[in-house]
Amino acid sequence: MTSGAGGAAGGAARATCAGDVPDLVTLRRTLHAAPELSLREQGTADRVTTLLRALGLKPRRIAATGVTALVRGARRGPTILARADIDALPVTEETGLPFASRNAGVMHACGHDCHAAGLLDVARRLAAQPPERGNVKLLFQPGEEGAGGMQLCLDGGVLRRPDVTAAVGVHVWQNERVGRIGLVRGACMAAVDDFEVRIVGRGGHAAMPHRSVDPVVVAAHVVTALQTLVSRSVNPLDTAVVTVGSIDAGTAFNVIPPHATLRGTVRTFAEPVRKLIARRFKTLVSGVCRGLGARAETTYRHFLPATVNDAAMVDLAWSVAEDVVGKRNVVAAEPSMGGEDMSLALRAVPGVFAFIGADNGTKQTSYPHHHPRFDVDERCLAVGADFMEGFARRYLAEAPGLPGIR
Repeated sequence: MTSGAGGAAGGAARATCAGDVPDLVTLRRTLHAAPELSLREQGTADRVTTLLRALGLKPRRIAATGVTALVRGARRGPTILARADIDALPVTEETGLPFASRNAGVMHACGHDCHAAGLLDVARRLAAQPPERGNVKLLFQPGEEGAGGMQLCLDGGVLRRPDVTAAVGVHVWQNERVGRIGLVRGACMAAVDDFEVRIVGRGGHAAMPHRSVDPVVVAAHVVTALQTLVSRSVNPLDTAVVTVGSIDAGTAFNVIPPHATLRGTVRTFAEPVRKLIARRFKTLVSGVCRGLGARAETTYRHFLPATVNDAAMVDLAWSVAEDVVGKRNVVAAEPSMGGEDMSLALRAVPGVFAFIGADNGTKQTSYPHHHPRFDVDERCLAVGADFMEGFARRYLAEAPGLPGIR
């Protein structure tokens, strides 16, 4: 297969069917053309439900726009969760692909179409040949892009009935070449916190600043001071990012506004570092604002924990990945400061989150995640599906016989 802008191997994507479910490339392109925003994935959920029913499975809705289904093995055993996210981003697509988004201002710019297509293909394989023991619970998860979709699924009981004892997920990854699988021992993606600081000053005329407390100037000092959280508060051997992504203040060139608002994010791997920055953040912001005559109203939210791979699961995943792509193509990937709500599932049960290489070295696949021209080499689809299926089957075959015990 070529990359997304080209065709599948041998020309146009084949429509090979099993239970009336199209092939991987066709699935991906169909989903890519009809993206939906977080927690609004009604059409996507309907399509997934129809395809799963065509395989003889009994899907049910979860978290309103998510879908889950259980593939039962021949004998009793543990249950593993295989997860794919299905939501898209508020991005206007600029790829020019023949199957580009038909929904204005919405795009699968992070590869969730690839993940969903891959899990549908895994469902097809498992339905055709169920595991010898244990179960695979499929989760097509809504709302990964900051909407709390995994938490909604957990609240909806996705890890119960039957109890899930392990989890696996993948992400197509532009930092790795297609044909490679990247694995990280321990934290592979960062914890995600976000903040909003409303700086309350005193407005006035721009020509008479001495009669005002300028929140824009205070905001500038706060932004600068926040950089010291990493450079002077965090151990240089640890990792952290503090980014102010939004500054909102003022409506006219000759008016000092009464307030300014900063919004941003903090990313960390280690929980002690996360707590340190949260504590120092509030102290630092309050002190800078008070010293300049303003007041800070701060909201700081712990949003997602780090995505942490279980050590034993990584060992198993490494072996499975070698079977899929060969020893030379399984790599120790760099952890990412990006966040993932798969972290919530991996905090509840042991599991692994793997990076599936999607870049073929051309400009077409060089654009990063969330870019309007993001695209993948579609050969990554089969790699991801092979890995997820292989990991699920291997776990069920090698885990102890009693559910709940790994």
